[in-house]
Amino acid sequence: MVGARFRAGDGWLDVRKLSLGYALAAQQTGRVSFTVNSEVTGFVLRGGALKVVKTTNGSIETATAVIAAGPFSSIVGSYAGVNIPLSLVRRQKLVMPDVAEVPQNAPMTIDEETGSHWRPAMRGALALRTVPGVPPGPPLDDVPTSAQFAFDLLDPASPYSVARISPFWRNVWARGTDHWFLQAGQYAYSPDHRPLLGPTPVPGLYVNCGYSGHGIMTSGGASRLVVDIITGKLAPDGNPFRFDRPILYRELDIL
Repeated sequence: MVGARFRAGDGWLDVRKLSLGYALAAQQTGRVSFTVNSEVTGFVLRGGALKVVKTTNGSIETATAVIAAGPFSSIVGSYAGVNIPLSLVRRQKLVMPDVAEVPQNAPMTIDEETGSHWRPAMRGALALRTVPGVPPGPPLDDVPTSAQFAFDLLDPASPYSVARISPFWRNVWARGTDHWFLQAGQYAYSPDHRPLLGPTPVPGLYVNCGYSGHGIMTSGGASRLVVDIITGKLAPDGNPFRFDRPILYRELDIL
């Protein structure tokens, strides 16, 4: 090791707890209700404007709706004739609970040369890296995983091994008895790798998607921006992430 940087103010968030926290806080206002397991199947437009959202549990009359369907946002937008330009790329995560060597007070530790990183979780760790060159694909509920992803992170002989910067991982590999499993999802990349926020060409229909891998870090502030646009607190021209901004369309080069 010849150099390192540490930011004491950095940290990480639990995606599930954050989402449930937002939902609970909204519900406690008494003005919000939630319906789960209800798939959007279409929209009804009158005079070109949104009037009804159709779902598998019935229709909802409304003049305002937000498409925030992650990798499925383009499909939902197509129901209203709106083209949402997203490219979907698989990303994987290695989960290793109950690994004694992992210091649970450690920061998230990143190898800047390879992008491989790990952080404490579940008395063990989560380990990830961005694999370049993964081709875009269709939106999936069940995203496949590859064991090679785990071996590349764990095997000290791999150029992407987390042992390059945290030597205790060599002991974990040598022992070879720790349980691990993989999870996978899809990043939704916009053409310029910035979120798509605000009104679409269909009056009353808004978007909140295309976070390009930065959703957990920026979704709170970005969603507030969408709310402020809907309620009139922010003028559309004051939104740098507006849907109709001049986007530099280019071939995605995701590092």
